Amino acid sequence: MDRRRPLLAVAAVSAAIAVTAATAAGAPSGQAAGKHHSPPAKPTKVVIIVVDALSKEIVDKYDMKNVEKLMRTGVDTPKGYLGHTGSVTVVTHNVITSGQLPKHMGWTDEGYRDVGGLLGDPDPANPDNIYITSNFGSSQMFALQGAYPKLDAYLETADPTAKTFTISPKGYAAYAFGSAKTDSIITFSSATCTNQPGAWRKPGGINVPSYILGDECSRFWVHSGYPADPAVNTDYAYDTTKLPAVLYPLDSDRYVTGHDAAHQGGDVWAADAAIEIMRNEANWNGIFVTLPGVDKAAHMWGGVTDPGPTGADGDPMTHLPAAAATADEQVGKIMAELKAQGELDNTLVVLTADHGSVAAKQFYGKDVAERDYGYNNWYYGDPENDKFYNLPQDALLPLVNTGNVGLSYSDSMLRVWLKDQSEASVAAAVAAYQGMDAVTAVWRRNGDHYDRVTPVRWDRMTTKGERNWFRKHAQELVDTEAAAYGPDVIATLPDDTTYSVHGDHGGIQRASQQIPIVFAGAGLSGQDLKVPFRSVDIMPTILRAMGIAPTYPMDGIAYRLPTKK
Repeated sequence: MDRRRPLLAVAAVSAAIAVTAATAAGAPSGQAAGKHHSPPAKPTKVVIIVVDALSKEIVDKYDMKNVEKLMRTGVDTPKGYLGHTGSVTVVTHNVITSGQLPKHMGWTDEGYRDVGGLLGDPDPANPDNIYITSNFGSSQMFALQGAYPKLDAYLETADPTAKTFTISPKGYAAYAFGSAKTDSIITFSSATCTNQPGAWRKPGGINVPSYILGDECSRFWVHSGYPADPAVNTDYAYDTTKLPAVLYPLDSDRYVTGHDAAHQGGDVWAADAAIEIMRNEANWNGIFVTLPGVDKAAHMWGGVTDPGPTGADGDPMTHLPAAAATADEQVGKIMAELKAQGELDNTLVVLTADHGSVAAKQFYGKDVAERDYGYNNWYYGDPENDKFYNLPQDALLPLVNTGNVGLSYSDSMLRVWLKDQSEASVAAAVAAYQGMDAVTAVWRRNGDHYDRVTPVRWDRMTTKGERNWFRKHAQELVDTEAAAYGPDVIATLPDDTTYSVHGDHGGIQRASQQIPIVFAGAGLSGQDLKVPFRSVDIMPTILRAMGIAPTYPMDGIAYRLPTKK
């Protein structure tokens, strides 16, 4: 039987949804702060906070007190980890709200081969039909999400009168986090102001509320630079036009707060939007919000090896210590708002990350002091929805020289979508990867799993912990992206190694996989779940906590969350 087939227990599902809807109808809303109210039998609201690139290592090093408090007082998962590859933003946001592993959710990574012809044929002269997923807009993302219902659809069924909202400064993260069923998806779009100089970004997306969009150049509009007048301000790049940050520099206040107190961007923008929704919507039951600042700082400056601001132009705001502090403040602010509104006992809060961050102590990209040169380290090939990337780093040349690369994507793991997928061509790609710097093993796709086809280079793993992690998780993790639209060949890399920018994601390393997954609010106890909890388990666990029966198979496990007695 096809495991993707919807469940048929209609009577049981209808009964469970009826109970949930009745609970929602009688749930307290907007209660006065300071009064004690017994939590409902089941929470009727859910808030998911994704701190982009937040590894447990970052939480510890930068003493993120609000995150640590949730881990201490909520239901933490000390054995939890991401649990899939590619460990990237465009994948995990969809995993969290679908309960599907990448191999079943429609796309597995930054690359995608349109084997089902879902996206048409935009360029007949380029027959590979290979795309970069982080370039997708809402229509493309929704087309790939398939027949499975996501969390917003379940929330709508539980209470058709309530609304769900998704907020992310990154468009592709917002559309992966939500779906066509989300009532409002809020991200950024480009804009200009008639009464203000320079370029701007304004709230964009789908069904953006008027109180978020506001008037021209109101609070949720942020600076995007002054490219026509460098004398005023280069383009809001701050101190990120020097190496290593220039490989993937700032281009606006999209990912940082900026220095204009009236138009703060980044994590503050996202958290403020979530709070405005809580204050303006009489009946919401789902808010999914991404805080992107940690990710951007980690990519630019090398994660936990960030040297901090240097030189006369150094700006603490763009660096990881400030990004971690800002994200932590927003987590505290969202929790405080739920408490002030009397909704915390009625709301299941999930705090997690979409991946961790690998600091490149071994770096195999090219350090070129040219804006956004890092994209040439990430990509090689001619995707349908981007330019031809043809400036590969030297370390990738053995693969490039096979002449058979449709698209390669390189970060803390290497993967390739081949033009010709014949046995001989795949073998040539395997041999090329095997001879490349720092590769620990090479894997080729075989249906719904990957076969490891080279010996493991244990000598390239420097600690016992790294070797044990590889033994326990490497096969499991690469197998999660084994689909016809996924990469044909994968090469894994050791800890602290990237081929792209100085802080990155993507692979099986502990720094990329070991992320916080915490549940709070909803009358939960401080008792931890001592199981190997994964991101794919978040969705079914939310449904169980809310008393909503699934109508479609999920790959995740529905764990019971302990509540206060």
